[in-house]
Amino acid sequence: MTATLLRRAIPSTKAASTFKFPQRFLSTATSEEGSLVSFSPGSNGVAELQLCRPKKLNSLSMPMIQQLKVFYDQLEKGSDKCVLLSGEGRAFCAGGDVAEVRDGVLAGNSAPAEFFHDEYALDYQIATLHPRKGIVQVALWDGIVMGGGVGLSAHSPVRICTEKTMFAMPETLIGLFPDVGMTWKLSRLAAGLPTGLYLGLTGQRLGAADCMASGIATHYCPSEKLPQVVEKLKSLGAAKVSEIEVVAKVVEEIAGDSKPDTAKAVVEPNKEAIDRCFGNATTAEEIVARLQKENCKWSERTLKDLKMRSPTSVKVSLAAIMRHSGSVTMAQAFVEEYRMSQWCMRTQPESDFCEGIRAVLVDKDNSPNWVPPTLEEVSDERVQGFFAPLGPSHPYGELKHWVE
Repeated sequence: MTATLLRRAIPSTKAASTFKFPQRFLSTATSEEGSLVSFSPGSNGVAELQLCRPKKLNSLSMPMIQQLKVFYDQLEKGSDKCVLLSGEGRAFCAGGDVAEVRDGVLAGNSAPAEFFHDEYALDYQIATLHPRKGIVQVALWDGIVMGGGVGLSAHSPVRICTEKTMFAMPETLIGLFPDVGMTWKLSRLAAGLPTGLYLGLTGQRLGAADCMASGIATHYCPSEKLPQVVEKLKSLGAAKVSEIEVVAKVVEEIAGDSKPDTAKAVVEPNKEAIDRCFGNATTAEEIVARLQKENCKWSERTLKDLKMRSPTSVKVSLAAIMRHSGSVTMAQAFVEEYRMSQWCMRTQPESDFCEGIRAVLVDKDNSPNWVPPTLEEVSDERVQGFFAPLGPSHPYGELKHWVE
């Protein structure tokens, strides 16, 4: 999801992140836009990484992905055992530059294959930092978190939301699916699989209360207290900050009795209805029928949201989340998500991706012409085609050699 789409979907606010990293970074990724990523190894076991593209809401570009890969490789070779990941300004990260990816699809070049290949490989590297290297990543969600930003952080063992957090995976609105490992993650939420399906299919935006209720975030901490969390972690030393429980306790102690505002919460107030409508559902049509039967404000809003989405994307997303529950590993899910992403990189009638980006980002008419236009017309055969292995002509091939 791009920053441009986000600007159209979210009202601008004057409140920017109050948390700033010290300006003493040892390494920086630069482009014509200036510094894109800042990295500071620590002398106390705690490294700091910050996305520095605030005018674009820190949306991921290929140069950012490539430099993040360099920095994470450097992190793994060093002595730090904890890394703090944040975003400059009012966004953590608003997603990826999908408009550029669409250009690559229309031009018939390898850019779409390269972008998702490198992005997913990086996401998996980050997701496995602790089991492989004993490094605890702490995601500081002090702002907007969407799409590609979710991939960089949602698999972190410690995920801190604040009163400024706005989290969403709205990919079905642009003819995609909740990717970056989220088809696997959404099937394992603390709130249950029905909640994961609800969030993945509708792209529902979550504030801090909903992030906590669903299990998307592990901790809540007021924005103004984040510097205290950082300083406390730095005081512990490398040996202690490699323990997830120790890091979590620090956040809990500093957050104290702070609780997120529940005034606009959606998940907890509608949990029973979510379970009734999305629980044990085998088809998207069944979910729609249950929502119609539920007949309440939440179900009416949810039906409206679903009807705005690509019918193909809704069905593919449902199938993916269900397939990646149970015994499927995260690595296996990433491999299949890469296949899915590449089958999405086709023009209509094969895929709705280019049309979704056209409607939201190019022509900005917000009137996509989905093909097929209804859920009933999306066949099981069409859905299963998005899970097929990539052929020998694909420029990058399967993701397996990156994640195994």
